[in-house]
Amino acid sequence: MKQLKIITWVLILVILLFGLIIGSLFAGEINIDWQSFMDYFTNTTGSNIGYQYIIENRLNRTIVAVFAGAALSLAGLILQVFFRNPLAGPGVLGISSGASLGVAAVVLGGLNFQGFTGYTTSVLAGFIGSFSVLMLLILASKYIRQSVTLLVFGLMIGFFTSAILNVLYQWADAESTREFVVWGLGSFEGIYGNALLFFIVFVGVGIGVSFFFIKPLNALALGVEYAQTIGVNMRQLKWFIIVITGLLTAIVTVFCGPIGFLGIAVPQLVRMLSRSQNHNVLLPLCLLLGAILALLSDIFIRVFDGNVPLNTATSLLGAPIIVWTIIKMNKRFSI
Repeated sequence: MKQLKIITWVLILVILLFGLIIGSLFAGEINIDWQSFMDYFTNTTGSNIGYQYIIENRLNRTIVAVFAGAALSLAGLILQVFFRNPLAGPGVLGISSGASLGVAAVVLGGLNFQGFTGYTTSVLAGFIGSFSVLMLLILASKYIRQSVTLLVFGLMIGFFTSAILNVLYQWADAESTREFVVWGLGSFEGIYGNALLFFIVFVGVGIGVSFFFIKPLNALALGVEYAQTIGVNMRQLKWFIIVITGLLTAIVTVFCGPIGFLGIAVPQLVRMLSRSQNHNVLLPLCLLLGAILALLSDIFIRVFDGNVPLNTATSLLGAPIIVWTIIKMNKRFSI
């Protein structure tokens, strides 16, 4: 019965995701009817402005939203298992802040790496930032046993990076400052060509590799001692978590900005829907639901003609779920 319920949820989410992808192609400031859409889409000449608009502003944006939502949700799921805390996530633990600081060092501070140009420089800097924060968290987890205290440690890292950002703001010119502020609001648009291919490949590889670690994650969910008993290489698993969550967070943050709440909220929703701790179930459901919520947020933005920042939309969707999780945790510990 439980397996049938899970299959039903997978089918529902797949259908919903497909419907939202189609709806996303038609949502925007410019209303395009089905016939015009097909005419634009089949006429792929360079002079076809309608085709370029559909590809760059709708199709590419939809693809980015799907991959970004799936990536952040997966990163949140893995971090919650590793830190054994339902409130762990790329944003709360300061990993997104680390990636943001890396991007700020490039945009505001003029940091450059020899042999790297354009978005590859920002991606490398973002990855170094998120990787560094994860290393600090893992080091701190050896000495901090309380999960709530570890979350506070992550928040302090966020405050520290914010302080450094304020210093960089003082050094940067007005144009660079405005560019960074707009980037910080979050967006799925403006990614195409080689940048889009780079984004899809790296996020896709990160997601694909994660499926090979389902068994260790299942064991870790039952406790570190149990995982070690059945032969899980904790050192290898720890480095997998550092690299995968750091990579996914850095890539999404660099291209889309520091998107909040999805990484925490989606795993909670998935556990509530599936009532399962098996990552053969949780992982694909997280990918589907993360993509769906990201698309819903983007469509919500376009309904308001782009006047609502992406982080506002994800906050409206994710904040109530996190509040519900905190209340649930409080009830459990007060018994």
